[in-house]
Amino acid sequence: MSNQESQQMNDQNTGGEFSRNWLLVLVCALGIGVGVSALPFYTQGLFIEAWIADFGWTRAQASFGILGSTLALAAVLPFVGSLVDRYGLVKPVMISLLGLSLAYVLLGLFVQSIATFVMLAMLQATLGSASSPLAYTRAINAVFDKQRGLALGIVLSGAGVAATFGPTLISSAITEFGWRGAYFAMALFTFIVGGVIVAVLSRLSGVKNSVVIDSGAASKGFEIAKRSRTYWTIMAAIFCLSLGLGGLMIHFVPILLEVGFTTNAAAKIAGVIGIAVVSGRILVGFAVDRIFAPWVAIFILVACILGVLALATMGSVVAVPVAFVIGFSVGAEVDLIGYLVARYFGIHAYGQIYGRQYSAFLIATGMSPVILGAVRDVTGSYTGSLYTAAAFMFLSVILFAKLPKFEK
Repeated sequence: MSNQESQQMNDQNTGGEFSRNWLLVLVCALGIGVGVSALPFYTQGLFIEAWIADFGWTRAQASFGILGSTLALAAVLPFVGSLVDRYGLVKPVMISLLGLSLAYVLLGLFVQSIATFVMLAMLQATLGSASSPLAYTRAINAVFDKQRGLALGIVLSGAGVAATFGPTLISSAITEFGWRGAYFAMALFTFIVGGVIVAVLSRLSGVKNSVVIDSGAASKGFEIAKRSRTYWTIMAAIFCLSLGLGGLMIHFVPILLEVGFTTNAAAKIAGVIGIAVVSGRILVGFAVDRIFAPWVAIFILVACILGVLALATMGSVVAVPVAFVIGFSVGAEVDLIGYLVARYFGIHAYGQIYGRQYSAFLIATGMSPVILGAVRDVTGSYTGSLYTAAAFMFLSVILFAKLPKFEK
């Protein structure tokens, strides 16, 4: 009897996968919420106006930090994936959360130019790389099977919590302490919460069980995956999806300001995105356990495209529902990466495969704010940026439609 079969039998005898692993799900969700891919990303747009006022940067220039950080994270994640496959969660996560706290302090102290901003943003991504979803989703995929989609959705909804409360809290911190002081507040918060996360993870047996892999099988599985059309189709679909959604997330507050909202009102509407991210990740996770995952992706993307086009043509009257549909789509995308990798390629080489798929997602996420910001700078309004985002998402729909059925 295989280890997975034994685990499944154990789950049936002890009340199911969630009853055995609920604390792992909870702490992984918290870890993703404070990690490098969530809190910095969902609050970056709030700093743009302050940087423009202090340094005279354009919106495209103010987006270079996201581009630099995502490219750096994309570069190191394949290596981090191999480390997580070998050593598990605790040590990589501990080092990364400490590094992320330090990076916030450095950003608050030393940003004076585009060059220092981009370099420090890249350092932030590198130091915080293991606090990305890669490590947490590997642990979840290793201990969940029948309820894998729902478990991933709940865990990844931690980013939605950050998107819900982060903009309002950071906006208040910027108002009270300035944008540099807001970075110091983020450093303290990450350090305290990170200590709790590491303390709990180090005591969970499920984390230890998820570490064991067959190195030979992992190497072989990765080589087989790279030679398959499915591997590259997933990567291309996620890349185009992120080209559309990544820039919308960063520029959403400036878009709302352009159509007439105040900064505080825009921050509150942006918080709707966070609620939608949580809803999207949980509901999409529930759905993909029952419906073919690419079909779910296509349905959500079509809804998002329609919402973005409505915002481009109708303006502020549709801001709240569009914020929700954008957040719902963002909630789906990262959920789908982990789920599709595990279903198509298994768990042996998960860290290596997910690391590269997530790197493609990050590269597009970093490029998107610059592209949409540049379109806005050239045209003088965000309308062209919204149409550009919709076009990228339409390409993603076409690619998701080409994915094959899962093997039984």
